[in-house]
Amino acid sequence: MPKLRKIGLTLTLATALLSNVSAQQTNPLLSDAIRHFDLRSYPTAIQKFEQVLKDGSANLSENDKLSVLLKLATSYKQAKDGSNAERVFRQAFASAGDLVGENAKSYLQFAQVLADNGKYKESQDFFDKYSASQVLESQNVQSFKSATSAKISQDVTSLTNGKGKYKVDFLDFNTSNPEFSPMYYKDGIVFCSGKGTGTSLMNDKGGYLDLFYLNDLSKVQGLGADGNAKKTKRITSGGAKSLGNDYYSRPTANDSKTLNFFGGTDEAVAKVKGQIAESEIFSKSLNTKFHEGPATFNKDFTQIIFTRNNFNEGEKGTSEDNEMKLKLYSAENVNGAWGEATELPFNDDEVSTAHPSLSKDGRYLYFASDREGGFGGMDIWVSEYKNGNWNEPKNLGKDINSKGVEVFPFVDERGNLYFSSDGWGGEGGLDMFFAEMKNGANANKPVALGEPFNSPNDDFGIITDGNRKTGYFSSDRKRGEDDDIYRFTREGGSAYDCREMTVSIFDPETKEPIADTDVEINPKGGTSEKKRTDKNGSLKFCTGQDLDYSMKIMKEGYVTNFVGYSTKGEADDEPSRLDVPLMKVQIVEPEPEPQAVVEKVVTPVAPVFTPEAVTKKKSLLKGIVKTEVEKTPIEGVLVTFKNDCDNTTQQVMTGPDGVYAFNMTDGCDYTLEVSKDGYGTNVNKIKKVKKGKAKEISLNSGLFKEGDLITMDNIYYDSNKALIRKDAARELDKLAATLQKFPSMVIELGSHTDSRGDAQDNMNLSEKRAQAAVDYIARKGIERNRMLAKGYGESDLVNKCTDGVSCTEAEHQKNRRTTVKIMKVRPE
Repeated sequence: MPKLRKIGLTLTLATALLSNVSAQQTNPLLSDAIRHFDLRSYPTAIQKFEQVLKDGSANLSENDKLSVLLKLATSYKQAKDGSNAERVFRQAFASAGDLVGENAKSYLQFAQVLADNGKYKESQDFFDKYSASQVLESQNVQSFKSATSAKISQDVTSLTNGKGKYKVDFLDFNTSNPEFSPMYYKDGIVFCSGKGTGTSLMNDKGGYLDLFYLNDLSKVQGLGADGNAKKTKRITSGGAKSLGNDYYSRPTANDSKTLNFFGGTDEAVAKVKGQIAESEIFSKSLNTKFHEGPATFNKDFTQIIFTRNNFNEGEKGTSEDNEMKLKLYSAENVNGAWGEATELPFNDDEVSTAHPSLSKDGRYLYFASDREGGFGGMDIWVSEYKNGNWNEPKNLGKDINSKGVEVFPFVDERGNLYFSSDGWGGEGGLDMFFAEMKNGANANKPVALGEPFNSPNDDFGIITDGNRKTGYFSSDRKRGEDDDIYRFTREGGSAYDCREMTVSIFDPETKEPIADTDVEINPKGGTSEKKRTDKNGSLKFCTGQDLDYSMKIMKEGYVTNFVGYSTKGEADDEPSRLDVPLMKVQIVEPEPEPQAVVEKVVTPVAPVFTPEAVTKKKSLLKGIVKTEVEKTPIEGVLVTFKNDCDNTTQQVMTGPDGVYAFNMTDGCDYTLEVSKDGYGTNVNKIKKVKKGKAKEISLNSGLFKEGDLITMDNIYYDSNKALIRKDAARELDKLAATLQKFPSMVIELGSHTDSRGDAQDNMNLSEKRAQAAVDYIARKGIERNRMLAKGYGESDLVNKCTDGVSCTEAEHQKNRRTTVKIMKVRPE
């Protein structure tokens, strides 16, 4: 497994399981076992806990025995002995009732063990059990949602979606030492290796890794996916442990007791001879006696950013607990030689900062770190290069980072992110994931790459092109031995089974998903398809290339919605997502007093509606037509109510109060249309009323008029960013749906900034923000010629927060907003 792993959650659990001091005092063997457990010396702890259970279990109380079993199971898990970890966890659960408090975290541990052992369905059950225990403890539903964020996929078939599409080759330059984490450099790759040649030294602290260079990828030979060709032997002297061996996992190349320590060998082991497949030390000036790698380069290969232990000007630096953490360093290539390496400004002696990956434009640097503000052991962070400096890093958030470990990021030529994680479930160990990125932040949740990229062992350090046609990655899948580098090539078709579209239906008031919603999918010129949303309000279907889609979303008790989507102009085949709001129809009991009947009419001129003209019948639809902005009644609106059973219509013209009402025939669907010159048209579908007790359906309608100016709810931006945030995306989805209802509406999307910073920079930023909003809505199927993007900068503030005025962040954010101006609208 990659050895730059933080133990994170396990350490939390280990601390939680310490108890029963009196039992330790009366049982020296138990006390010694717990001491080794505290020191994370798991192999020794395993031996002693097993001996305690064998020799003295009869003398243990039920609580003591449960504590021993949970510690023993945790020790097996950390030693990567999944079979025994599963066995002991089952024994512990069988001897106790439902676990509570800190002990309940054992359910999460067991779920991870089951996932590593390939038992996905049962693993999901224990993730649920852990989540439910968290709710019971806190009585907080939000806590439940947070706890379930690390669930593995119930659809195990998604883990194998790439199987058969890709050819994977074990490569001939791999040796009996570790090779991992490649990065493109000119016509070759630079990678990490523990070959022990060049400037790499061994001392009593252990062995370190260096950067090596393979200068011509065309000469690399594949040896087959199984890698069973005999690995090239290296001359070593025996007697010591192999590089990377530690006390909590099986020995592999990239492991460590901490994030920075590569231990277990002595100087004699490092004395090796020979070179493999023309690989060579990358740079003697950059490689030191400590660890170097992985690395990343700018687009013209004149700058390198790489990982190294805390080592500056010949002196090593340590944290307060006397550890050499990992840091990121940068160097420039001048006249073919690498200059002095300098630290990046956000390094910290107390945390590790590692695994850099630079975006193609050099603007964003992604890396892994256990710095404060993360969600688990190691998280993925990003820093933006602006005005000649690297900004303070930002965590990519809980949609990317789990309670486990996220490491080895790589950003492709399109700016999208690959990384490895053990916290999102999958094949087992570290698995590789993909996430679409926009302006340094994730646009969609990550998806597992599946087979053949991921295996039951650890898979990490991928590099590839923007379409994932070919590339390289690291894995210790070959019988669980040291890390090796593999090449993959797509042999045909797309990187995906289809261009997948996920449609999520939600209630705009409660923000909750709506299950069992019928969706009719109609590709233009193609065959319609009917689907229903699952319990999470979602469904998936495959989209074709260069097609326009219309979707009809229907559920009893809700107003039918129509949404469009287009794949025209899409340059990739990556999955897409569409969030669609669906409004509830409010049903109330009818008023007891008699009301007039509005007779069915087919004449083009409608009568003006008056309450005296209504009499009570079986069911009634009533409402008020109001302006969307001022919320005032509109007089003179033509309201048409069409019976979809027999195509007959009822029509009225609203009076000063904007009120309309119609009788309904039970068992029939209806179409309600309201329109007025200068305001446009609003069309809604009314689902049939079941036969029985008379009902009154209340449905108010709104109309926009030319010149309306709307400030969209929650269309805010992070400071100095143009990224569409998640809270903004749903509001823009509503606007896209409105534009579908008003096909001749033309709008201006105006973006505003706060007053901080240079006025011209703010104007430029606001233009980018407005364009980002337009681009987002265009991806929902709205024609671009119906939207004008305009930036206002800081010229139209909504409060007192001008230059020189002290304001809170919340006050400044009110100015970072998007407005919508109705430029043109007419009834169709």
